[in-house]
Amino acid sequence: MNASTLHEPYWSRQLYACLREMAERDTNAVLITLEHADAVETGRHYPADGLTFAGNRWRAFYHCHEDGSAHYENEHGHFHIYTGIGDQQWAHVAGLSIDACGQPVQWFAVNRWVTDGPWLDRKKFEQQLQTSVANEQEPLVGRWLLAMLQLYQGELVELFHARDSRVQGDGEQKELEAILEDRSMYTLAVRQIELQAMLERYLLH
Repeated sequence: MNASTLHEPYWSRQLYACLREMAERDTNAVLITLEHADAVETGRHYPADGLTFAGNRWRAFYHCHEDGSAHYENEHGHFHIYTGIGDQQWAHVAGLSIDACGQPVQWFAVNRWVTDGPWLDRKKFEQQLQTSVANEQEPLVGRWLLAMLQLYQGELVELFHARDSRVQGDGEQKELEAILEDRSMYTLAVRQIELQAMLERYLLH
């Protein structure tokens, strides 16, 4: 099945299936990711080698910051999500903030210096999603992340637009390369997540 033919109800069912499996195991994406960690250290990546999913075309890791430097007031930590763009290069897509209950609350885009690597183009992001499909043989957290990316594709495209508008606005004052390395510019855009409302929109209608 080609991902370009899939629509929101399909990915809603995929996400719901992941959530149901987590509920049956009395867990969530963060607890699964941290299950082999003796202690959670700020700044450390979990898992250490990262999590790859959707045919190794996407990669993610979870980490926490010290108090006062989170992206969300009640944030426990966040996933950083990357996509492969060829030549063994990985470009940062977005951050996914998780609250103290293990629930996703916010997408965010950061400046290039935060994660380093190539600056991802919005069209490349959309192309990657169009050719990424669900695989029940992959780890549960990977399936959950792919379903989140697919279901929130519209919001993520808006996130890219807001990110680029912020950069272009500052571009009137200085060169793009200087903006992307400006340490005073960290989070460029955010989009809130109302997961229950999103699922109800597609599963109950």
